[in-house]
Amino acid sequence: MRFVVNLINEYDPGPFPDEFDGEVIQLASNENPFPPSENVIRAIKDGLLKINRYPYPYYSELKSLLSTYTGVDEGCIAVSNGASDLIRLVTDIILEPLDRVYIPMPSYTMYLMFSMLRDAHVETEVFEEYRIDGCYSRGKLAFLCSPNNPTGNTLEKKTIQEFLENFEYVVVDEAYVEFQGNSAVDLLNHYSNLIVLRSFSKFFGLAGMRVGYAVAEEKIAEAIEKIRNPFSISHLGYLSAVEALRSLDYYRKVAEMIVSEREKMKKGLEKNFHVYPSSANFLLVRHGDPELVKKLQERKVLVRDVTGLEGLRGYHFRVSVGLPSENSKFLEVVEEL
Repeated sequence: MRFVVNLINEYDPGPFPDEFDGEVIQLASNENPFPPSENVIRAIKDGLLKINRYPYPYYSELKSLLSTYTGVDEGCIAVSNGASDLIRLVTDIILEPLDRVYIPMPSYTMYLMFSMLRDAHVETEVFEEYRIDGCYSRGKLAFLCSPNNPTGNTLEKKTIQEFLENFEYVVVDEAYVEFQGNSAVDLLNHYSNLIVLRSFSKFFGLAGMRVGYAVAEEKIAEAIEKIRNPFSISHLGYLSAVEALRSLDYYRKVAEMIVSEREKMKKGLEKNFHVYPSSANFLLVRHGDPELVKKLQERKVLVRDVTGLEGLRGYHFRVSVGLPSENSKFLEVVEEL
């Protein structure tokens, strides 16, 4: 076994309902709580009898729809089974041992894990509340997240441009971008070293289907396509992603409800806690009770304990926006505690 594997901590996905008896309110995983569109449900039902066959390996229809959705050529799009897998693929095509990787924190820990597996020289730097106002480093690859997980804030384009001018490659993770709309994709018109990662798990509510895509200069997209698994998106995942893109009006209405509920939750939580401004479908909350997350779990309410993440001082939890009834129950339990 490679030595670096011993140095890497196993990814902690947080609590899942399967680990508890009875019904729980799941607000720990940044999922979209609303059901898929009727078109998606119908496509999955119709596709069930074909799961004995491999999906079409080039995913042409999905790429065509994504081209229209993002405004870039199909050749600039690569797909795989979730944005997390695309992080791995990007590190595989770019990094040589000891290449310098820069990761502002607090942010998503998978950037660190996959970079370490490539034997890269990883540098992290803490920015209070992930407020990055410029680029203060240089290197092979930088990972940025906008809106950022777990703080929820976004980066200004001029900041991203500074990174693009100082690093050979820059990844901008936009898994939550549809909840605020300020994408960096248009910077591809000026920067060939930009790689934008997107997910179908959040806005499109297909977390269980594992579908993600990258938008990048054509040579980079081709390299990702070359080394990904040949059938990396399942047949049902492919069908559901295609129909989700054909149901944009539905998902935009859902996103409006999520943003509205997020602001209600923020207002309720601010009575007792420090709540970070968010442009995503979750809120980061700083509190003073080391047992609070455990107490919430005892009341069958699951949130993500992110205490100890590099860059967060004190006790923190991240709470996803659920259904209106779930959010009301969450606030009620918090108030009682």
